[in-house]
Amino acid sequence: MSALPSFSAVYEASTLYNSVSRAETVQDLYMARWETIKEKNFYFDLYGKINWVFDFDVNTYNSGSGEYESTELRLTRTYGSMTLALPIGGFRADPDGRDFIIALNTTGFHYGLVKDIEIARGTGETETVSDYKHSQFFDDIYSVSVLYRPYFTFHGGFIINNEYEPQDDGTMDYSDPVNSYKKKFFAVELYKFMAFSMNIDEGRPESTKVSVTVNQVLGFVMDTKSIYFPVITAGYENSAAYNDELYDPVWVNSPANKGDTASYAKDSARLQVYSLKVNQRFAEVFTIEGFLGAQYITDEIYTKSDEKKINVSKAKEWYILLSYDPIALPDQADFKAYTGMSWYWDPAVSIHRDDPGKGNAVYGWILGCDFDFVHFGGDMKTEYNFSSDLKKLVEASDKWAVEGSLFVRI
Repeated sequence: MSALPSFSAVYEASTLYNSVSRAETVQDLYMARWETIKEKNFYFDLYGKINWVFDFDVNTYNSGSGEYESTELRLTRTYGSMTLALPIGGFRADPDGRDFIIALNTTGFHYGLVKDIEIARGTGETETVSDYKHSQFFDDIYSVSVLYRPYFTFHGGFIINNEYEPQDDGTMDYSDPVNSYKKKFFAVELYKFMAFSMNIDEGRPESTKVSVTVNQVLGFVMDTKSIYFPVITAGYENSAAYNDELYDPVWVNSPANKGDTASYAKDSARLQVYSLKVNQRFAEVFTIEGFLGAQYITDEIYTKSDEKKINVSKAKEWYILLSYDPIALPDQADFKAYTGMSWYWDPAVSIHRDDPGKGNAVYGWILGCDFDFVHFGGDMKTEYNFSSDLKKLVEASDKWAVEGSLFVRI
């Protein structure tokens, strides 16, 4: 969201400009919504979410003074999805029954920086208005889903990433993006056992994710059907995270003089994350969830500021969540309140946090609730440096974020 064609200092390392990261984010949001609605009998689901990240300062050029100045803005992210389900032969009669559903989906995620401006009125009063500034980003999914409950779900479609810059008069032409990427994706879920997804750009895998619920395997040697037996999920992710783009936080392999010209030999490094998640219900109304992710970057990476080699942490992320989570059937009202803390490492954290000297790892926390009254519901949360939000946007480091959502389901 730089005010200049060459990105401002704040955005030398930016997941906002990284279409790989943004494609993963919008797909994760899409899949998270499906995790909720696939348990329901529904014809139509309309979901909307808004997220604010405060004190989102950007260095902009003041033509009057000839200097760069920090401008305080607010990052506003809006997300919406719409799913139309077409049951073939009718819905299942009970949660353990079978049915076959084809669904049409559209999903969108919009990033924009908003500035509050005070306008003086002739009577001596002032009025505050808000307006978008600098570049805006739109990420969209168009897909078809096939659900054969309780056995499998298939998703296939396109992810489109667009960036729009303001014209000279400050207006936006949403028919003419300055950067645009169209990618294919597909995902398969074998119900309550395995999930696999892949994003494909120009015929090559851009990111791949696999998760396996270990309970199904343990069920051959022990009783895992009790609600008090922990749900254990092992995961693996592989993504084209670092590609020597100007907006990337690091250089790959040989750092010298890569930024001196517009054309240079680009190296790339892939990020691999190995994870384990445990969800344990220890009372009828309480659960605790823990997550640990270890990482491996396939090549050496270097800082852009002083070209020093980065000592990559073996740990990528951990979090722990404590939830008030009463058991509810799919056709009953559901409520969940939760709080937790996390730790997260990323080479861009030090660039975007208040004190870069604190390094690339941050602790965070979250507080929120979800409510689902069958045909409508939503959620609310506030967070600071929580790992799930930094995975979506590392620029949110050391910034408060507030989020709310609503949905209607028929």
